[in-house]
Amino acid sequence: MAQPKSDLATISAVAQLLAVILTVAALFFARDVFIPLALGLLLSFLLSPVVNRLQRLGIPNIMAVVATAALAFLMLGGLFTLLGRELTTLVGDLPKHREELVTKARSVAGLTTGVGGSLDKLADEVTDAMEGAEEPETGLENQSAFERWTDTLLPTTSKSSNSKPHDGTSAKAPLFVQEVKDDLPLASWATTAGTVLGPLATAGLVSVFALFMLIHREDLRDRIIAVVSHGNYVTTTEALDEAAHRISRYLIAQTIINTSYGFVLTMGLMVIGATMTPGGSFPNAVLWGVLATCLRFVPYIGPTVSAVFPLAIALSVFPGYSVALAVLGLIVTMELLSNNLLEPWLYGASTGISAVAVIIAAVFWGWLWGPVGLLLSTPLTVCLVVLGVYVPRFKILSTLLGEEVEIKTSMRFYQRLLATDEHRAWEILRDHFNENHDLNSTGDQVLIPSLKRIRRDHDDEHLSETDANRLFAMAGGLIAKLREHAEEHANDKEQESTPDKNTPNLPKVVGCGAHHFSETLVLNLLRAAGRCRFDLHSIDDDTLPDDTARQIMDHTPDVVVIVVLPKGGFVQARYLCKTIRSTGFTGPVVIACIGKFKSFDKLFVRFRKAGATSMTTSFSQTHAKIHSILKHHDAVASIPHQTPDEFVEVTA
Repeated sequence: MAQPKSDLATISAVAQLLAVILTVAALFFARDVFIPLALGLLLSFLLSPVVNRLQRLGIPNIMAVVATAALAFLMLGGLFTLLGRELTTLVGDLPKHREELVTKARSVAGLTTGVGGSLDKLADEVTDAMEGAEEPETGLENQSAFERWTDTLLPTTSKSSNSKPHDGTSAKAPLFVQEVKDDLPLASWATTAGTVLGPLATAGLVSVFALFMLIHREDLRDRIIAVVSHGNYVTTTEALDEAAHRISRYLIAQTIINTSYGFVLTMGLMVIGATMTPGGSFPNAVLWGVLATCLRFVPYIGPTVSAVFPLAIALSVFPGYSVALAVLGLIVTMELLSNNLLEPWLYGASTGISAVAVIIAAVFWGWLWGPVGLLLSTPLTVCLVVLGVYVPRFKILSTLLGEEVEIKTSMRFYQRLLATDEHRAWEILRDHFNENHDLNSTGDQVLIPSLKRIRRDHDDEHLSETDANRLFAMAGGLIAKLREHAEEHANDKEQESTPDKNTPNLPKVVGCGAHHFSETLVLNLLRAAGRCRFDLHSIDDDTLPDDTARQIMDHTPDVVVIVVLPKGGFVQARYLCKTIRSTGFTGPVVIACIGKFKSFDKLFVRFRKAGATSMTTSFSQTHAKIHSILKHHDAVASIPHQTPDEFVEVTA
């Protein structure tokens, strides 16, 4: 027995949820493997444009990779050497700025009341810490230099006569104290070595991964395509190309922006130091520029941290607050220029992820992999967005994280109808018409899909009868408003004149719906679209077929239009067409069956047997068909004394 669709959907949703949980768990528990692999992949994306450029110059692949890697290692070595020298200078210069630190702490203490004493005490502690606390009195100050020298060479363990053993056996020694020796030098060295060698091992592993990925990048690409494509080589190749292009472009642009930012910050700090400080220099300006360059690779957190260091130095080293304000103004100006000019110009659409997605990705990957996750958050999210673009199963990723969400105008219009936001719904409708200057495209792309969606949700019992009628009434009011706006727009542009609706010279068209009220709204829209070409009279949807046929004969129209808005309505439309023909109407009958149909030919044959002249499947096609029939009718009517044979020749 087959499973119900609801049960299969539930099982599929649970399986997908379990797959996501297992994937996240694997990324977390196997992070020691995935982090070097991801960093190596990121480094290979950054260096691959350089390797490709060298290869185009005629250098072999391995030689190009080795040269690029050597250049990268030289740059990193120089960077770390510069950072180490600057940090050593900074640590050595800190005691020189003790007085200004104490003064700033006491000035802040003077501005406060509740915590002033604590800050004043903190200033005293800073002074004592930098000057060196006095050693406790032990009687050593009375010893001679020779005695102190001999005690150093031959230490003695002398006990005072008043000292008691700390064994917990007396009132003066109530606690049992046991001396614990320090760690053995070998154990201490092993701990220190493990702390230092761990990051070095990771860096070595990342380098190995990056080198092998660069050397065998074409082979790895072919293998990935063969495994992932499942025969769809075109889509897989396009996805890999787009992901590689986006990530490489993003990394190169970010490197250019961050390096420029660090250079300008260094020069700005030097200028501030030369013009506003007594010594004529800002401490370690190069260090703050290099740190800003490195830290800005980490989204959101990095720029903030890079700005804190020079501001803290400006506050703690220089008297007053003028230098600190100048540094703050420099950083704010650079951030504004970088965020509003350089980044949009260089990044462009390189990543294709939204600003909110960048924040969410930084939080998620930071929680998963720590600081390395923050660094990798944007490239990894780019891969997820590209996966959602090319793989329908993961389309939710591109919808949630992508910068340009492909939400159809009809869906946004329908959502505004559901929210009873008639003002915003009208803005969407008006903007679409103003952009296309065509009621036909607005009908096909916005209004009719929304009407069909209301029908579908009502049939699936997602909407009650009352809610569906409310939405139809709102849509009908907006169609009438759109008709008035279209007439005003035509008059303003002087593209065509709007004749009187009661002009007898206009051809007559009678429209009727097959089985639902929504089809009457389509007729109202058709009346607005053909306001200058024909006069359309619509028959109420609750009119019986025989009464509809009699009204058509009374109006003697040039064309009859029967609108069918699926789901359903085909049988009713055929019966209505037969009834109209049975009353003696011989003019054209157009069946506007709006939708996409796989069995169009069979459906058209059935309508032709029922008496229909033609069948259309869209609103614009229906409007064009009516106009074509009326134009042909006028051409035939203008030929005098036409015989049946001549009529056949003209129509052919």
